[in-house]
Amino acid sequence: MRKPGLVESKRHLVGLAIIPVAALGAMCVGVISGLGTYDITVSAWDREISLSTQAATVADVLAAVNISLSPGDKVEPSLDTPVEDGMEIRVERATPVFVRFRGRTFPVFTTEDQVSQILSAAHIQPEPDDVVYPGLDETIAGGEIIRVAKVTFGEVTEEQEIAFDVQRREDSSLEAGLSRVYKSGVPGLVQVIYQVKYEDGVEVSREEKARKIVRDPSPQILLVGSAQEVSRGGRNIRFERALEVTATAYCPCAKCCGPTAVGMTSTGVPAARGVIAVDPRIIPLGTRVYVDGYGEAVAADVGSAIKGHKIDVCFDTHEEALAWGVKKTKVYILR
Repeated sequence: MRKPGLVESKRHLVGLAIIPVAALGAMCVGVISGLGTYDITVSAWDREISLSTQAATVADVLAAVNISLSPGDKVEPSLDTPVEDGMEIRVERATPVFVRFRGRTFPVFTTEDQVSQILSAAHIQPEPDDVVYPGLDETIAGGEIIRVAKVTFGEVTEEQEIAFDVQRREDSSLEAGLSRVYKSGVPGLVQVIYQVKYEDGVEVSREEKARKIVRDPSPQILLVGSAQEVSRGGRNIRFERALEVTATAYCPCAKCCGPTAVGMTSTGVPAARGVIAVDPRIIPLGTRVYVDGYGEAVAADVGSAIKGHKIDVCFDTHEEALAWGVKKTKVYILR
């Protein structure tokens, strides 16, 4: 004989046990159905990829589309960011920027263009005495090198010459146009102390700090001719100025002037005694002159070898030309 209500009580307990199991099953189904796919866009360099994925992080997405990263590459959002539906992932490839630091040049792979950020990527912290080119806040152009130079200072002592003055004194015993050194000048000497700035051991600037005269300069005394009249063979010759020249003799013959010589000068004057060839920059063509040891003449010819204080004096015969040869003499420019 069963007790009343016993069966009903057991049935009630069984019913209570079934409810939690059913609820748990429903929860599992809900979780499983929540593992869906995400629509993602990846922009990498010159391409854009759209995909649906069940990847958990940005790193997983990049692995799924076979995008490998190199040092310095930039990814936004970061690699450990959880994936969300509609996410846009941007990948920027690093490029090399060359940095010169402590005498060594090396590439830094980065996507940054500001100097301070590039140096930070290279783990370079400029010291207070360093100088950076371009400046830390500047951006670099393509191919530009960042230079971090160590600045040092030193003191340099140099001895320098002091130019001497030239004192000119008129001398009536010397022909006008000529001069003679009566007393040689002596340069002075000064000791100069500089503070020198170096960048990586190379001097970039200097500032004078002190100077001391070691020796005063001594002036040169130059005698300047003022005479404008000379006596030659009992004759007084008045002139404007005198020149010291090297004079070479020639005649109109083929030996002196070549096989094509026709006995005429470049100005059309016949080549004969009393004609000289000159450098027109020194003695203009047509100038009347008196040549010591030769006599009066006119500048009426030129020559490729006649430059500066050189002249050619013409004679009528080859023998006379040979007798003169080449000699130092004076030319007086006649009034």
